Amino acid sequence: MKKILECQNLKKKFGKKQVLRDVSFSLNEGDILGFIGPNGAGKTTTIKLILGLQKINGGKVTINGYDIKTNYVQAIKKVGAIVENPDLYMYLTGRENLKLIARLYDEVDKKRIEEVIEISGLGKRIDDKVSKYSLGMRQRLGIAAALINKPNILILDEPTNGLDPEGIKQLRDLLIKLAKEYKMGILISSHNLLELESFCNKVCIIQNGKIIESSSIKELKNKISDSLYVFELDKVSDLYKFIKEKFEVINKTTFKIQINRDAVPKLIEKLIRNKYQIYQVSQLQISLEEAFLEKTGGNKID
Repeated sequence: MKKILECQNLKKKFGKKQVLRDVSFSLNEGDILGFIGPNGAGKTTTIKLILGLQKINGGKVTINGYDIKTNYVQAIKKVGAIVENPDLYMYLTGRENLKLIARLYDEVDKKRIEEVIEISGLGKRIDDKVSKYSLGMRQRLGIAAALINKPNILILDEPTNGLDPEGIKQLRDLLIKLAKEYKMGILISSHNLLELESFCNKVCIIQNGKIIESSSIKELKNKISDSLYVFELDKVSDLYKFIKEKFEVINKTTFKIQINRDAVPKLIEKLIRNKYQIYQVSQLQISLEEAFLEKTGGNKID
């Protein structure tokens, strides 16, 4: 897969506060990368550095082979983005909004406007005023506007905020289509981990301005769940007397523990020796949210 975006050792300070510390990750064409972390971790700052909206204090951003600092125009040429909310003229129709945005580019014609209308699925409502659009429709129009210059990279910051389930589903279907059919690389920052898990294939976790994980979602979940086990017993009292590893009591007969696979038989032996009846031992199947919480030590995404 072709690498189309690369961040190398990005640093950013606001006054004396170090916000980003050597942030490094990459995006390939056709990937949908979930960029996640607690509030204040540095997600939006990273996105703004990638887009050239804030000054980079250290490190490098390369987009389609071009350095964002030394060749900004070429680097940003094939990038579409929505940071926070799409900027739309509410008193104009969807089509009129797209025509205005098309004027910013030399190579965008009427045919391209019709293409993005079709891609976004707004054909039936494109000539209605934006003020009559639902939030989900406005988000799709914003993405249509971001696609007007035929980008191969789409960057979205919290695009599901405020959307109802139907709006989220429509957005999810659109992003999957863009990645699959158009080989677009998509970087999406969101706190909705359940939703990200349904369509992202990769994840990058940032915490306190540092990248602490960059892998496929499957690899991350396997990495965490490979060492997470659930034991169902006749009771869970007094386990602390002989289990030295940290464990979590789930209910009166079940506990969860993080140990190496090789240590499981030894723990079973200890339980039997201490007269516990064992009904079941299973490897825990976890969600992206649970993997995130394990990886970050319980930091929640607010």
